[in-house]
Amino acid sequence: MASNRKIMVLPGDGIGTEIMKANMKIIDWLAKHKSIDFDMQEGLVGGAAYDAHGTPLTDETLADSIASDAVLFGAVGGPQYDSLAFELKPERGLLALRKEMDLFANLRPAIVFPSLVEAS
Repeated sequence: MASNRKIMVLPGDGIGTEIMKANMKIIDWLAKHKSIDFDMQEGLVGGAAYDAHGTPLTDETLADSIASDAVLFGAVGGPQYDSLAFELKPERGLLALRKEMDLFANLRPAIVFPSLVEAS
């Protein structure tokens, strides 16, 4: 029998928390209807981590993320953090995750409009 997949959930800030609620509905459906088991763990990143711990990414959250099979990331930042020192800005949490996990791509959905194909 296959072991459970370890998923680290990092909602982050703002819309990230809403995105993760929707993602969790999908994961719950998969677990229920497709008999796929997940070990879910949630952590703080970005402004949420700064508010709770004074840093945009704790060593514990980083270690747990590295040990996971997948990391679901919401969003970080907000105007309330604009005045923070550079090293404390919420985005530094995301950048640290990318660096320590050797990630280089930021995949996002894209639409190519037929009228703009020639301009690409």
